[in-house]
Amino acid sequence: MPHHLLLVDDEAHNRKLLRMVLRQGEYEFSEAENGNQALEILEKQKIDLILLDLMMPSPNGFDVLLTVKKSDRLRDIPVLVASASTAPDDIERSLTLGAADYFMKPLTEWDIRFQLPIKVRNALAVNQASEERLRAERMKAVSAMAVALNHEINNPLQVIQGNAQLLFVHPGLPPETRDKVARIRAATETIAGLTHRIAALRDIVTVDYPAGNKTTVPMVNFKASPDGGAAKGQEAGKGPESENPAVKSPESGRSSPK
Repeated sequence: MPHHLLLVDDEAHNRKLLRMVLRQGEYEFSEAENGNQALEILEKQKIDLILLDLMMPSPNGFDVLLTVKKSDRLRDIPVLVASASTAPDDIERSLTLGAADYFMKPLTEWDIRFQLPIKVRNALAVNQASEERLRAERMKAVSAMAVALNHEINNPLQVIQGNAQLLFVHPGLPPETRDKVARIRAATETIAGLTHRIAALRDIVTVDYPAGNKTTVPMVNFKASPDGGAAKGQEAGKGPESENPAVKSPESGRSSPK
């Protein structure tokens, strides 16, 4: 899917030149002829990069840049500032406010053929790398939470399972009570199966699509854990919760209905 660029300039011929330089098809474009229009588009559409003219009627490019960088939703959008101003103060202020780069107008042949396309690609690549790092950190957080949650569930679960087993094999247990204990054991086995699924969250990975496709997607890899086969059931489209709860009889070793 092409990246979506927002061209912000009060001169229509400047916006047309940017479209020609960056080639329709490789990118999608939205256009704004003033700062207010640019901010309206940013509120309604997903924009991947902004090419922003500084010298516009109020709000000018500096005002737009400041608004974007103050917004939690918009601040990560890379902004390339364009201006006819060569004043060092303008360049420094743009970069200080958060612009990813700065280029001069009018565009030279070098800018058209090389400089601007490279600046746009670099800004998009840096932003995508940042998003991927953030996604990786979130995955690590999910993995850590899964480990902690699994530990917290397993401790009381083992206590319940152990005591249920002791009650089940007690010779003086009445039949009706034994049946209730069997149901408790079946329920704990189901919970144990769920802990295997929680443990599988530790195998979350980001997998690249085949060569030529730059998109990446998070995938969950449910591998069979060393202490059980719950994950194998999931690979066949079956989770522990989809199976009928059953209790193994110590005498026969076979499952009997609850």
